[in-house]
Amino acid sequence: MAIIRALTIVNEQRGGDSVGFFNSTMRMIKAAVNPSDGIRQKNISAWLEQASEETWFCAGHTRLATQGGISRKTSHPFRYGRIIGSHNGIVDSPDQYVVDSQYLFNSLNKAKGDYNKAWADIVGYWANSWFDGENFYLQVHNGELHICQYKGCYYYSSSAKHLESCVGFNTTIRKIGEGETLKFSPDGKMEITTPFVSTAPDYWTKKYGCSNTRSYTRYGNNFVYKGGTGNTVDRGTIFSDDGYSEDNESVKSFDAEWRESWAAYSGSMNDDTEDGQRS
Repeated sequence: MAIIRALTIVNEQRGGDSVGFFNSTMRMIKAAVNPSDGIRQKNISAWLEQASEETWFCAGHTRLATQGGISRKTSHPFRYGRIIGSHNGIVDSPDQYVVDSQYLFNSLNKAKGDYNKAWADIVGYWANSWFDGENFYLQVHNGELHICQYKGCYYYSSSAKHLESCVGFNTTIRKIGEGETLKFSPDGKMEITTPFVSTAPDYWTKKYGCSNTRSYTRYGNNFVYKGGTGNTVDRGTIFSDDGYSEDNESVKSFDAEWRESWAAYSGSMNDDTEDGQRS
C-alpha cells in the first residue's frame, strides 16, 4: 500500500478537500479532511492495511469540492445498490442530488451496470472508477486518466507525472483514450471492453458557448490492482507511450478559470458542512 499512500498525497494537488477509498468487499471509508492528513488517521490507515490483505483491488479518490460543500457524505466514493464508485469531473444533475457525481452512479445502478444506457444522455465530463460487485472499471469521457503496470499491479492517476513520481520513471504510462473502458476481473485479467459513446451535447458548448480545449481536469484518484501473474495485458500494444505534457502554470490557470466557470453556472455553493468545516 506504499504506492497508494504516495499517490494519495501527490493527488492532493488536484483535490485537497476530502479523501476516500473502496475495495472488492464493497466496504468504503472516507473523510472530509486533507488527504495527506486522512491517510494518517488510525481508522483509514488500518482500513488500508486490511484491504491489502483481503481484497483484489483498492481504489481511492481525492476531492476538490464543487457541488454540495465539504462533508463526509459529499465525499467520494458513493454507493447505490451493487454499484460503488468515484467520479472526477462535472455533470448536469437533477436538483435531488447533493453532489452531481451521485447522479452518475445511481443511474448506473438503475441501468444494472449498462454504462452506455445509463450515461449516454448525461451532459458532462468525467474519469470514472467503479465496482459492480464482480468487476472493477475505469472510463474516460472528455477527461484525463493515466494507467501503468508495476510488479504485477496496475496503478492509475489523473496525472502521468504523479504516476512517475510514485511508481518510477522506468514504467510505461499510458493515457486512457476517449470513451475507452477498462474492465478488471478478480482472476487477474484486464481488457478493453465496450467503449462508452455519448449522445449528449458537449458540456462546455452547452454551458458557456465554447468547446473544451483543455486536456486535463483538476481531480485525482489512484488504484492498485492485484493482478499477479494471471494478467493477459500485452504491454507492447496496450501500454504504448502516448506522451503527455502538463505545465504547472497552465494547471493553475485552468483551476482559476474552472472555479470561475463553475461559480457562474451553479450560483452559490451549498453550505452543507460537517465537523465544523466550511465549503
